[in-house]
Amino acid sequence: MNLKQVPELKNAILDLPSKEKDKILLRLINKDETLVEHLHFQLLEDENDLIDRVNIIYEKIDNQFKKAHHLINQININRSHRQLLLCLKSLSGLVNYHVQITKDKTSEFELRKYILQESFNRYPYLFAKNTTGENADKLYKYQAGRLKLIRTMFEKFHEDLQYDYMDELKKIDDFLKDTPLKDELIINNIDKSYSI
Repeated sequence: MNLKQVPELKNAILDLPSKEKDKILLRLINKDETLVEHLHFQLLEDENDLIDRVNIIYEKIDNQFKKAHHLINQININRSHRQLLLCLKSLSGLVNYHVQITKDKTSEFELRKYILQESFNRYPYLFAKNTTGENADKLYKYQAGRLKLIRTMFEKFHEDLQYDYMDELKKIDDFLKDTPLKDELIINNIDKSYSI
């Protein structure tokens, strides 16, 4: 049943005494852990807490890459493409949860950019021109989507904030020039240079 389907019920709930509504509200909120954490962040935390949260996620990202390192190597490139893709999806889940809680676009951008940078820095051989295959294609399509996302976010930032990130994004672009991922970006019309 939906409240929109039964407007009488909605009106009856709104007519409840304030104390009764508060009890119901608290009981409902308590059933959703994400909502509880979001409200905690929104109502009880400040800028320093956001910084702490972001630093914890950076640590988790580094730890996840370290755990995946023994599965990602130059010996079995095909399997390594798949393992890196799985790792990146898991890391994206961490960032997604962070965004659900904080709604902070700047830290979302920084974290997503960091994941991209780390994947390129740690495993450049997975993006070499001669790497092909189904798992490589899936990884490149996924990374192209992530690049499109951070570029869209970047374009919405104020020009002062864009200036702060310009050098790092140019380094990513420079890396991509000699990779099969560059072709994926062109196919998906994501091939843009950063300039103000």
